[in-house]
Order: sequence, then structure tokens, then C-alpha cells
Amino acid sequence: MAHFLARRLLLQFLVFAGVLVLTFLISHVVPGDPALLRAGPKASAETIAKIRHDMGLDRPLPIQLAVYVRELLRGDLGTSIRTQRPVITDIAEHFPATFELTTLSLLVVVAVGIPLGVLSAVRKDRLPDHFSRVVAISGVSLPVFWLGLVLIYVFFVRLGWLPGTGRLDMGVDPPPPLTGLYLVDSVAARDWEALRSSVRHLLLPVFLLSYVSLAPVVRMVRSSMLEVLGQDYIRTARAKGLAERLVLYRHALRNALIPTLTVIGLSYGTLLQGAVVTETIFAWPGMAYYAVGSMTYLDYPAVMGITLVSALIYTTVNLVVDLLYGVVDPRIRYD
Repeated sequence: MAHFLARRLLLQFLVFAGVLVLTFLISHVVPGDPALLRAGPKASAETIAKIRHDMGLDRPLPIQLAVYVRELLRGDLGTSIRTQRPVITDIAEHFPATFELTTLSLLVVVAVGIPLGVLSAVRKDRLPDHFSRVVAISGVSLPVFWLGLVLIYVFFVRLGWLPGTGRLDMGVDPPPPLTGLYLVDSVAARDWEALRSSVRHLLLPVFLLSYVSLAPVVRMVRSSMLEVLGQDYIRTARAKGLAERLVLYRHALRNALIPTLTVIGLSYGTLLQGAVVTETIFAWPGMAYYAVGSMTYLDYPAVMGITLVSALIYTTVNLVVDLLYGVVDPRIRYD
């Protein structure tokens, strides 16, 4: 296990370093001048040159990269051109909203996708199977922004049942900050009004994000279950008179979960990508919403910081998934 962990951490470091270099190069070759944006359209050439010097943009690219890496090792992701604050401060402020949204969406994907995939396999070519296909295909086929606007129109504009934007209702104060996750902080502070408001604000974004990410899990569980249900040990278990529920969930599903875990790990990356559109539609003050604003302003320190944090989260989730393989299937060894 120790050897496996060391190897995976080394691989994770190499991936992180590759993402860093690629992101740095891309952010510095895109058209546009951050110094000009920061100075404003009426600034003189001398002012723009001074700002470019202060930002280090007049140095050779390898030196800029070396300086960035040196500051990164000190925990400094630079200063945002748009907000004029440390990037790490901005990310720490916006990250809990994105983490709360994507994690709840992933839980919904797992809680709905696995049972729906099992039902689809057990009832192959029957009504539940057709229903799961419709759910899965419509989730990946419908444009996210269109579906989000429809949800806002129906549940906020027409029915008035749920809020359409933000994390809390107007007039409701955020709970005392403990983790930045409003659900957790509301319960910790016993602020039930903030809890009720935050739950209502989460319903539509979580539904949208989980619905468009549900298809891969449902289809993978279905195909894995169909393959496992045809194995000899399943027929043996049924021949021994085991209850069908035990055959499905103790013997079949456990073996079908290995490829499903891989898909779930990849789904977290999909959720992070989908959060960009979802947070924009619902004005959700998360990291993706912050990223969109930063990209339109050529705020490359912020874009690089967000990309590195996303890469770190993605590789860590995949490492956790690899470790879970051994929990689900004891035959897997890491040595």
C-alpha cells in the first residue's frame, strides 16, 4: 500500500506540474494585454509600461514561470488583476459554494444512478429499462443552459416555489462562518432559517447539475450488471435458493461497482466543468462563477489559480477512487 501511494502521489505531482506549465503558457499567449485592462482605456503608454513592469510581464517567459513556481511553493497564487486581492483569498471565499454544490450533486448522481442502473439491468427491455434510457439520454442531450433557464422560468418565475439565484434569500444573513458550507454552518449555529433558505436555493442547481451528469453512471451500472448477472456464480447463488435481493446487491452489484467507481470519479470532473454553466445561470457565487468573470477580464493569475485547484481536486478524487477499489473488491492488491 505504501509503495502504491508513493507511486500515485509522484504521478499526481507530475500531472500537477504539467497542468501548471500548460496553463501558464496558454494564459500568456492568448491575445490581450492585462496591463492595458488594468490601466484603463485612457492610460498613457508610460503608465501601461510601468504596470507591465510591476506585474513582471516585461520579463522573458521562462523567468516569469520560475517566479510563479517560487511564489506557488510559498503558498502564493498571485494577486487577482480584477479584484486586486490575493487569488488564494478569492478562491477560499468562493470554493465552499462550489464544493457544496458539486458534492451534493455527486451524492444525488450516486444515490439515483446506481439503483436506476440496477433496475434497468434487472428489467431489461421492459418499461423501467426504457424509462432509465429516456432519463439518461435526455440528461446528456438537453443543453445545460436551456434546461437551467426552463427550470428558473417554471419554478421561480411562473410558480414562485423556489428561488432562481444566489445562495440565500434577501434579508437572511449567512450563518457564522465555520466551513463556508452553508448547510453545515447553519446546523452548527442552529440557524434554521438560514438552513431552510440554503436548502431551497440548492434544489434547482443540484437538480440541474446531477441530471446532466447521471447518464454515464446509469449506463455503466446497467452494462456491468448485465455482464455480472450472466456469470456462473450468480446462477449458483440462485440455485442455492438465495433471495433475489441478496443475489443482486450482495453478489452482483458488488462486482459491478468496480467500473462504476471509475465513472463516478470521472463524473466529479464533469460536475466541476458543468458547474461553470450552472453557476453562471443561477448566479451561484462559486469558484466557476468567479472563473468566468476572471476569464472575461484576462485575469490570468486567477485563472491559473482556479485551474491548479481544480486539477488538485480532480487528481485527489481519482486517487480516492483507486483506493476504494480494494475496499469494494478485496482481491485487488496494491503491492
